[in-house]
Amino acid sequence: MTEYENVLVETDGPVATITLNRPEKLNAISGGLRDDLEAALRELNPGDDIRVIRLKGAGRAFCAGYDLTPGGGAMNWRPNQRTGDQAWELGESRIALDRENLRVSVDRWLWMWGYRKPIVAQVHGWCLAGGGEMIGACDIVFASETARFGHPAGRAIGIPPTLGMWPAKIGMLKTKELLFSGDTVDGIEAERIGMINRAYPEELLDEETMAYCQRIANVPLDGLTVHKHSTNRWFELMGLRVAASEGADFDAIWHEAPSINEFVNIGREKGLKVALEWRDDPFGDGRGALKRRT
Repeated sequence: MTEYENVLVETDGPVATITLNRPEKLNAISGGLRDDLEAALRELNPGDDIRVIRLKGAGRAFCAGYDLTPGGGAMNWRPNQRTGDQAWELGESRIALDRENLRVSVDRWLWMWGYRKPIVAQVHGWCLAGGGEMIGACDIVFASETARFGHPAGRAIGIPPTLGMWPAKIGMLKTKELLFSGDTVDGIEAERIGMINRAYPEELLDEETMAYCQRIANVPLDGLTVHKHSTNRWFELMGLRVAASEGADFDAIWHEAPSINEFVNIGREKGLKVALEWRDDPFGDGRGALKRRT
């Protein structure tokens, strides 16, 4: 296997484990991490010696979302400052460039959704924003009971364009409740509402996820692929691919809101931590959504 800068790849019989490996950034999605993840999946795609992919994160979190730090790959657009005498010399609008980048991003998640081998996500710690899109493109999601899922960015700076496939997984009402508040839910609640398959005590998560991967690897790859794609096709015929693609348009509109300009300006002048505090402080600890009844 190729050695990658941002992911680690290990094999155990028919199961390959890809580990997101930016622990110092809580595995936030940079351009490099996303490129390496896709390259590893492409390398593991041929043949049937590897029949199942397990996806997990190094360090304290699975994936804290898209990398918002300068140069991280998100939030780096600026207004067009080209000049000229003719209309065509003035270049493209920011919203058009943003929409195109978001369309490319959605297509990349949908490529992962359509990958021919099952991808089983193993989630611990934070799984936010782009992390939710990543597991939305996976087939099975196991998590620790203490993992946290949600989209706090929705309070000021946009949507995850695919919505993490939440409308298909948890339904309209739960999707809106989480998006409107930006609050997070733990693994137990995520299992209850259908966002993930199972929640385990953290000390059992690795063992249980690998055991499941090894178990389903007893099915021939042809069978696994048919199971996966025939199930996916139900949702695609109901419009999942089109709806996900539309998310790029809606997110580009969101990105023209004054709140996102303020977030970016605070981040550039005072740092990302201060910008996040400006966004999140009115919401308390962010754990208010979908509290379980006792």
